[in-house]
Amino acid sequence: MAKNPVLDLPLHNFMRAEIALTLQQVLQIHTVGSLLNAWRSPKNQKSIEQVFDTPQQARHAIAVCATWLGVAMAPIPALAGGWWRPDDHTTVHA
Repeated sequence: MAKNPVLDLPLHNFMRAEIALTLQQVLQIHTVGSLLNAWRSPKNQKSIEQVFDTPQQARHAIAVCATWLGVAMAPIPALAGGWWRPDDHTTVHA
């Protein structure tokens, strides 16, 4: 079975820079795969939650990453966004 390429996706490609850099430099978490793997430990969960603005944002980010891999996740009742990286381009509407 082939390894899913999403697991190797660097965090800085889709997360806000301050979150991705902290995860990379402090917790040594560089990719989606390493983030999901680290999340499996309750101790790491607390550390990861502290990097985000709120624990709900961290849980939302994990849920989104897991969904990219096809893992069925329960819906999150309130939007916990703000952790993702904004688009680098602007769209002009005519």
